[in-house]
Amino acid sequence: MTGIFIRSALVLALIVLIAVNGFLTSTAAGEADATRFDRIDQYVTDQMDGSRIPGVALAIVDGDQIVHSRGFGESGSTPITSQTPFAIGSLTKSFTALAIMQLVEDGKLALDEPVQRYVPWFEVADTGAAAQITVRHLLNQTSGLSRATGIRPLLEENDDTIEQYVRNLHDARLNRPVGVSFEYSNANYVTLGLIVETVSGQQYGDYVRQHIFAPLDMNDSYASHEEGRRHGMADLHQFWFGLPVKADSPNLPAQAPTGFLVASADDMAHYLSMYLNDGSYQGRQILSPGGIATLLEPATNQFDRTLLGTGFSARYGMGWFNGPFGVSPALWHLGELPTFNAWMVLLPETQQAVVVLINAGNQMPLAGANQVFSRIPIGVTQILSGNEPPTGTSLSRFYTVFDLIVLAIIAAQALALARLLRRSSISPRRPHSLREGWALVRQTVPLAWEIGLGGLILLGYPTLTGISWRGNFGATPDLVIVLLLVGGLWLATGITRIVSLVGPARSHSTQQRGPDITREAEAA
Repeated sequence: MTGIFIRSALVLALIVLIAVNGFLTSTAAGEADATRFDRIDQYVTDQMDGSRIPGVALAIVDGDQIVHSRGFGESGSTPITSQTPFAIGSLTKSFTALAIMQLVEDGKLALDEPVQRYVPWFEVADTGAAAQITVRHLLNQTSGLSRATGIRPLLEENDDTIEQYVRNLHDARLNRPVGVSFEYSNANYVTLGLIVETVSGQQYGDYVRQHIFAPLDMNDSYASHEEGRRHGMADLHQFWFGLPVKADSPNLPAQAPTGFLVASADDMAHYLSMYLNDGSYQGRQILSPGGIATLLEPATNQFDRTLLGTGFSARYGMGWFNGPFGVSPALWHLGELPTFNAWMVLLPETQQAVVVLINAGNQMPLAGANQVFSRIPIGVTQILSGNEPPTGTSLSRFYTVFDLIVLAIIAAQALALARLLRRSSISPRRPHSLREGWALVRQTVPLAWEIGLGGLILLGYPTLTGISWRGNFGATPDLVIVLLLVGGLWLATGITRIVSLVGPARSHSTQQRGPDITREAEAA
């Protein structure tokens, strides 16, 4: 039983690691004689070094000017600069919302018209609900479409076109009544992308290039990862047990309107400057001041979310979260996949904006595993506003603890299995004393733990996440490897224990039948 208690303690230690919301958090003391931008650069460098982040690009806007921008680290052997294109993920949603609002101002769309006016065949599982969903509901993420509906095709690398993706929503079940409350779903913005194509008569990427990239002088921005790679997009990286590993960028055509645009930090600074200046950039009116206000206005219920290990309380506008970012009132959005992170922040009180692009990601759902990715942009905005930046557990330190606990669990379970196999190789016999009977009972106690928990992991984890093992592996390969290995070891140990218990019963049965068989043979 001692071995079981030891393994249970190790598993409990891992659970504690999951439950604790970060650790060793403190407040960094700034150098009084350093300039604000020097402090920002040093802060970013320190966070990168502590977590082995390969590359970051940063830009800060004040009014209509880029006041600070630079790159950190490398992409392959090429130094990263503020002109290096990066994957920006769900920052794309604000571009899609901007495109919709441009079409509204051109008189081609109405926000409160049903989606079916522009895409007549649009359906979800509840046909009555489908007729109620408006363009505004999609923009505000209040259509009722679920997060799971939006994320499953992304993680499982579905290669549908935008139209095919929306047609596949015909059997999607809504998670809440239409228009009642917020739920973040990529499916909303893919559908908006199709509306852009239908109403404008252009492919989504072509529309964005002509009506957004070009007038904003976004010369290092592209409408897909495939196009971005041809023009030097920063390599993507995924963390495996604490080490950043270069990752491929999937080609997912349907995801373009929700999360697959590419832009440099300087280009994103142009984009954010336009919002700070009521839709104007270098004398070009990209959208009216009223249109900008509509995009940014909080339009949903307030909700609390934990993003990358950090808690946020916000309301949603149209492609923008509206709520505090650190200690600063802000409008902001996150873009992230398992291989990158991107943040944009508008600070309306000071007419400033920040963009932080990171060419690595980590989606392990454990406290402390990915806080650094949100800590960097929060720290930049904190220093910019004259406050102290947060510090906390580095990704390297987290993984040191995680890896040691995992190794201990696997080693303990493998040792238990080896001992059980060695005992099973000895000819079994029926217990002849109370002491031997108690020893047999003790062997059966771990069965519930080993068979039950092993089966729960192998069968239950995909059900819990709503994503297949393949999809989960794409998001968190190291965690999936651990779960499969630990679950498999527990099952193997439990099965071996069952075999060792069944053996004595069969042996005893054979011994009982032996004399009867002999007598039958003699009589014959």
